[in-house]
Amino acid sequence: MTTPSYDDIYRLHDDANDKGFYHWYYDDLFALTWWVLFFATIVPYFIWWRIVDRKRLMEMTSFGLFSATLASFLDVIGVTIGLWGYPDKLIPVLPPLLPADLVIIPVSSMLIYQYTTKWSSYILFYLLFSLLLAFIVEPIFSYYDMYIAHKWWTHTYSFFGLVLYGCSLRVFIKFIRANHSL
Repeated sequence: MTTPSYDDIYRLHDDANDKGFYHWYYDDLFALTWWVLFFATIVPYFIWWRIVDRKRLMEMTSFGLFSATLASFLDVIGVTIGLWGYPDKLIPVLPPLLPADLVIIPVSSMLIYQYTTKWSSYILFYLLFSLLLAFIVEPIFSYYDMYIAHKWWTHTYSFFGLVLYGCSLRVFIKFIRANHSL
């Protein structure tokens, strides 16, 4: 087998993009699952805005931005190396699961962070949140073909990954807060 050239890879990528758009336009757009993704992208920020601690808005926003960035980065890695995938998308050219990466996970993480002052309570609530996502939401999304685990990835790995993710968020923001004013 010869090593593929950049042009070979580009043509495959371009063909995959065309097929992905075709799939999105004819199978996803305005389907029930598309509406679920649409409302999951909008509604949580309205809720968050009503209950966010305005005195800590900069800290909460920093936490949320770091959360969204990390979630998107990790999700792109998982999709790229083929550990999981999302057949249905809100918009075909955006990150794999925009509502989860940029909305559900960051908003939920910000609320957990806002309402917990001690590590013990933060970990408890993040464990519950991780259980909910990994063992309830992911299986529901799998049932409706909105999420597919590939290779060796399981809901258990998602659970432990989410717990580690949540702890990393808090460590990072506490470090920033201790060394800079937020």
